[in-house]
Amino acid sequence: MTYDVITRARRTTRRRVTAILIATVAAVCAVAAAVIISAGPNRSASSPMGPVLVRPETTSTGQAALPDDLDWVDVAGVSIPVSKQAGPHTTSDGQARGFAHDRGGAVLAAAHILVRANPQVGPSVFEPTLRTQVVGADAASIRVQVAQAYDELRRQMGVAHGQPAGRLNATLLGYRILSYTDDQVALRLLTEAPDGSGSSLMVSTEVRVRWTGSDWALQAPAGGTFDQAVTVVLDPYTAMFLPFSAGR
Repeated sequence: MTYDVITRARRTTRRRVTAILIATVAAVCAVAAAVIISAGPNRSASSPMGPVLVRPETTSTGQAALPDDLDWVDVAGVSIPVSKQAGPHTTSDGQARGFAHDRGGAVLAAAHILVRANPQVGPSVFEPTLRTQVVGADAASIRVQVAQAYDELRRQMGVAHGQPAGRLNATLLGYRILSYTDDQVALRLLTEAPDGSGSSLMVSTEVRVRWTGSDWALQAPAGGTFDQAVTVVLDPYTAMFLPFSAGR
């Protein structure tokens, strides 16, 4: 993979995959491509283009979280699982709320909120999502960055303010729970997206959700960007993720 291809892949992914971006928001506005370099068996590799996940992480609950009643809905081009057991139980006005207070609910909440926090979905969806379902010291910062990304996208596409700004060209593949308590969950979401060269790129985004007392909310990443939460996943290591496969 040449530097030119990598640069083009990174630029294309930043435009298209915003969920798992703003940097991702996602999982997706900022998914970065990376130079694949050699690394020892006990560490992750990094490069000027971004980190590469080359081995399984040692911390994980090691168990499936999702029930077997999954169905799928399309949100701005991304197919996201839904469950009668785990949620969301309310999807009016483009929102997704009402997730079970368990591992399955946390995983689905992370996926649904992350995708709906992308500029492509339009302000009628991302504004209330960011305002009411994203918490933490950097929640205000992520709202500003998504709004700015939306204005840039809609100008590029020539769409009126308030309208969706394109679709997210990404596939949600799997998840891995890193830690779980009744109030805080850390997990990784595995996403596949075009890399700009006709091939695909698999990336993992670390996401944290917090139980607010009535539902799960996304914990805003440091600085309001997911840049530091995204890693490229080499094919042999996708096996560390549990697939979103039931119901398909």
